[in-house]
Amino acid sequence: MLAALVLILSAAGCGKQEQELTPIPSEAEDSGAESSAAEVTTTAEVTTAVTTAVTTAGTTVGTTAARTTTEKKTEAKTAKAKKKTTTTTTAATTAATAAETAEAETEAVVTEALPEVVTEAVTEYYEPVTEQITEAETEAETEAVTEPAPEPVSEPERSADPAAPATTLFFVDTGESETRFSWDAVEGADGYEVKMKRTSDSKWELLGDTDGTSFTALGLGIDRRYIFTVKAYKLTDGGKLYSERSRNCGFPYMTQKDGVTYVDGLLVVNKTYSLPEDYGRGLTEETQAAFGEMQRGAAADGLSIWICSGYRSYSYQNVLYWNYVARDGSQWSADRYSARAGYSEHQSGLAIDVNQASRYFNGSPVAVWLEQNCWKYGFIIRYPYGKEDVTGYNYESWHCRYVGKEKAK
Repeated sequence: MLAALVLILSAAGCGKQEQELTPIPSEAEDSGAESSAAEVTTTAEVTTAVTTAVTTAGTTVGTTAARTTTEKKTEAKTAKAKKKTTTTTTAATTAATAAETAEAETEAVVTEALPEVVTEAVTEYYEPVTEQITEAETEAETEAVTEPAPEPVSEPERSADPAAPATTLFFVDTGESETRFSWDAVEGADGYEVKMKRTSDSKWELLGDTDGTSFTALGLGIDRRYIFTVKAYKLTDGGKLYSERSRNCGFPYMTQKDGVTYVDGLLVVNKTYSLPEDYGRGLTEETQAAFGEMQRGAAADGLSIWICSGYRSYSYQNVLYWNYVARDGSQWSADRYSARAGYSEHQSGLAIDVNQASRYFNGSPVAVWLEQNCWKYGFIIRYPYGKEDVTGYNYESWHCRYVGKEKAK
C-alpha cells in the first residue's frame, strides 16, 4: 500500500515539477533582483523545516514496530509534503544553477566575440617569427650580393720561342696489341717525340723518337687512363728546342682531319659529326672484303645474304631524305630513320644494308644470324634495339657498320 502510494506520489511530483518551474530571470531585469533573493531565502527556510520534520518522522517510524492507521496517514501526508517541498527546492536549485551557467556561457561568448583580444594574441605570436625570418633572409641576400666573386686563376703566359717548331696535331689508333700514332709534318721540325702518361698524376714516359710522321707502340693495350702527346722539336747547339705547346690527347682520342672526325682512330659520322660533300667514292676495300667473308660464313650456315644498299653519295642522300620528308609531311618524322645529307654512314663507305632495309626484316633468320655473328667479321649492328635515344634512329637490324674485328669484338 505504501509502495503504491509512493509511486503515485512520485508520478504526481514529476508532473508538479514541470508546472512549478519558473523561468530564469534575465540580467536585464535589475528591478526584480531583490524579490528573487527573498523567494530563494523563503524556500531555503521551508526546506530546512521540512527536512527536520522528515528526519524526526523517519526516526519514529524506524523505532516503532506497530503503526496505527492515524500514524500511517500522518506519514503519508508527511511524505507528500516532503515530495512537494523537495520538488520546489529542486526547481529553485535548478533555476539558480541554470542562471550561473547562463552567466558563465555569456561571459565565454563575450570573451570569444571580442575581436580585439584575438587579434592582439595572434599578432603577438606571429610578429617575432616574421621579423626573424625577414632578418635572416635579408642577411643571406646581402651576403650573396656583397660577397666578392673569386678572381679567375690562370696560368702565366709564357713567351714562345719563335725559333721553335709549331704545335703538331696527331691521331691515335689504339688496339690490344699495338697503338699507332700519326701526324702531319711540321715545317722546320727535325724530329718528334711521342710520350705517354699512364694516369693523369703520373710522369711522362718517352715511347719513341722519330723524324717521320708516324710511330707504333707495342703492348700498351687499351686503357682509358692513358694520355698521349707528340712534341715537335728542332736541334740546336744546346740540344732540342721543343714546340711551345703540344696537344695532349686522352682516351677516346677524338681528332679531326680534313673535315672528318675520328674517335680512337675510328671514323665517326652521326647526327652530330658530318662528312664533307665530296667525301667517299664507294665501299672501302676493307668493308668489301669483310662482307665477302661474312657472306661465305652465312652460306656455310645455310643462309643467303647480299647488299641491298651500300655507298651513297652526298647528292643521292639529299634526294632520298627530302623524298621521305615529302612523303611523311615533316622532317621530324624522316629524321627518325633517314639521315640528312652529309650525316649518313652510307657516305663513309663503311656501312651496308643487308637483304632488306625494312622493319619486316626484323626477327627474320638472317637478322638473327647477323645479330649473333656479324662481329666475327668486323661488323656491328649500328642502330641496335633499345638504343634509339642514344643513336637517334629507329632499330635497324639490317644496317651493319664495319669497324674491324678487334673493335667489333
